[in-house]
Amino acid sequence: MNDNPSARRPVAVLTASYSGIGTELSKRLAGAGYDLVVINRSSDRTSQQLRELQAFAPSVSVQSIQADLSNHQDIRRAAEQVARTHDFINLLIHNAGVATERLELSVQGNDLHYEVNTFAPYLLTELLRPQLASANNAVVVAVGSSGMRMARNFDPQGLRKPDKFRRFQPYSHTKLATAAAFHAMAGDYAKDGITLRIADPGPTRTPMSLGGAMPVWFRLIRWYFVPPENGAERIFEAATSPADDGRSGLYFEFGRPAALPRVARDTAVQQELLAILRGMAKS
Repeated sequence: MNDNPSARRPVAVLTASYSGIGTELSKRLAGAGYDLVVINRSSDRTSQQLRELQAFAPSVSVQSIQADLSNHQDIRRAAEQVARTHDFINLLIHNAGVATERLELSVQGNDLHYEVNTFAPYLLTELLRPQLASANNAVVVAVGSSGMRMARNFDPQGLRKPDKFRRFQPYSHTKLATAAAFHAMAGDYAKDGITLRIADPGPTRTPMSLGGAMPVWFRLIRWYFVPPENGAERIFEAATSPADDGRSGLYFEFGRPAALPRVARDTAVQQELLAILRGMAKS
């Protein structure tokens, strides 16, 4: 077990590592000297990625954990596996996300967008807080989306079980909710030397951004999207940037600190959302 963060290689935990931005981000982290813990749904695709990573960076150590991040029990098991192997974590990057064309429910009976895009980052961060605190100046990054600006407001109570399903709306609302939650949690985590950040990779050519869950106009401009390595670099820079003296709660857009949408900074909305998330985590 790695029990001395100053004497060992830094450790990065990354969700959804084997596709698009995740693939490139894994390489970027390995090339920068991080040992990796990757949390993925498909063991076959992860095995293929591990072979590629070993060829790319032979000295990198990679721990692979299989988990469905829409399943609360899987998230808890994944966190337990990480904690058994690592006493400290320097980076935790929530790259996993979903955007579906129709309403899909988790095993808990909640909308899949809410589970993967909002609750999973919250719960995994909470569960790994002791390891993050042990690293001294750890950083947690939730991969965000400027698409959240299309959601002028949202109902925290309605995210779990929406009355109506409109394509793309659950995606933008849950990305906005994650930004609001991280912004609200930032001050408390800073007490443990943990910096929380939200980072938008920008319009990137990934399977999700080119899929049917995106608005038609969004897909029509796909030729202007940047390749995954560009998006991964923006996430990496947000994770390692000393911008604003490490101030927690920053949102990065187009590679620079930017203001979150006003509703994400609304204290009443943040507290309502956190109350729901905490209640789910206890159940």
